[in-house]
Amino acid sequence: MANRRRQITSVALIVVVISILFVWEKISNGSDATIYTEPVLLEENQVQVYFSPHGGCQDAIVSIIDEAESTIDCAIYTFTSRDIAQALVRAHQRGVEIRIIADRTQAADGYSKKRYLVNKEISLRVHTGEGIMHNKFMIVDSTIVLTGSYNWTASANHRNYENILIINSPALAMNYEKEFGILWKKFE
Repeated sequence: MANRRRQITSVALIVVVISILFVWEKISNGSDATIYTEPVLLEENQVQVYFSPHGGCQDAIVSIIDEAESTIDCAIYTFTSRDIAQALVRAHQRGVEIRIIADRTQAADGYSKKRYLVNKEISLRVHTGEGIMHNKFMIVDSTIVLTGSYNWTASANHRNYENILIINSPALAMNYEKEFGILWKKFE
């Protein structure tokens, strides 16, 4: 019986060591290791929600961009909205540092704003590798996070049922900035 327990303990120990080595390898070689963040507690009046169609999502996004003072980082799946693209160009012209990550398949679409933004000298990287870059978030001035299901398209604004949350939280923005930084580096 004691021999059986030693065998089970030995097997369990081997499994734990292999698991630790596997995780260490993923982290040390820069692959997609899962990174967990601490919970962020929000206070009252820190969150706004908008719904589409015709619920003000696009106008809210443009307004947030127009109020940006120093930085805008966006990870966006589908981006064909002329109004949002023009707001980003206006912000860039005001001196706001803008970085955008786009999905490769969506960026190749004929209606994508990728070419327009690159021609306006806005930093834009395209997702490479497996899977899709399905994020839809924006961080403004390291303080405001905009996220939700809303794609930056005319269809999202006029036909689709989508949403955005605008969250005023430097702590939450820091979590999103970490993720954005990982993606920005990965897709250089």
